[in-house]
Amino acid sequence: MAIEMNPAQGEVYSVAVVIAEASDFPEMRRGLLPAFRAILADNERAIKDAVEDSSLQSMLFDLDSVGEGARDGVDVLQEIRAIRDDMVLVAMTRSRDHNLPLRASQAGADEFVLAPVNYEELQTLLARAIEKRAHEMEGRRVVQQLESKSAFCSLIGASAAMQKLYQTIQAVADSNTTVVLRGESGTGKELIASAIVQSSDRAGQPYICLNCSALPESLIESELFGYEKGAFTGADAARAGLIESAQNGTLFLDEITTLNPGLQSKLLRDNDAESGTAEQAVARIAGADRSARRWAGVEED
Repeated sequence: MAIEMNPAQGEVYSVAVVIAEASDFPEMRRGLLPAFRAILADNERAIKDAVEDSSLQSMLFDLDSVGEGARDGVDVLQEIRAIRDDMVLVAMTRSRDHNLPLRASQAGADEFVLAPVNYEELQTLLARAIEKRAHEMEGRRVVQQLESKSAFCSLIGASAAMQKLYQTIQAVADSNTTVVLRGESGTGKELIASAIVQSSDRAGQPYICLNCSALPESLIESELFGYEKGAFTGADAARAGLIESAQNGTLFLDEITTLNPGLQSKLLRDNDAESGTAEQAVARIAGADRSARRWAGVEED
């Protein structure tokens, strides 16, 4: 692979050269020109600084330069890989141990070369590895971005329609506006309600969901409004209703259109007493300030 460069651009890649003998570095730096900006790392402090320098794209690591030999160098190489998964690591050695290439690869080396090196071939090898790693990291970034966009508070989907839905959820999450969720039965109105709660400042407050179609008409009024002791046979103690239990939190009334008109009117009057606004019971149930925020789930024909 030829390295194409515009002379006006100068060095286009960067590499840290880890060697034991600093006197060898000038020759190596000249050998890596014009494509590479090379820096010397000939001691532990310099190696650490090179690893922490996010602008450095690659490292030429002489396995013979640390410890008692190439095997110790492999261990250091593995430590570097654990810290920098984006940096290209090229292992270099004078050792002819046939097991070293495999060990270096297992430790995280992208390439393995024997010294003395051919600098033209080394430039090509390094440039190719850097470009490959850049594409890999960009691919990971895109995947992570898509994953973060496709999963939102238990909702899954990355389409334009779902992105618009997520934006709408975030727009209403921290408001005290009453929300009406419209859709056919089974389309996920309860999931949307839960997502709004999770995204809002009421996430730690009570969230009560009631499927109005699941309770018989004779029980749903007492479930919503509660009752006092002795209000009817079997009422041995007072019981708070769901509206009261949801104070400072959220009450989601799913399938609200199944309620009889009389109970809908009672809900509306209760809402008016708190918010001072009169709205149609199905379109908006209530809009109280810091009391329960109430939502209606409406099945759409």
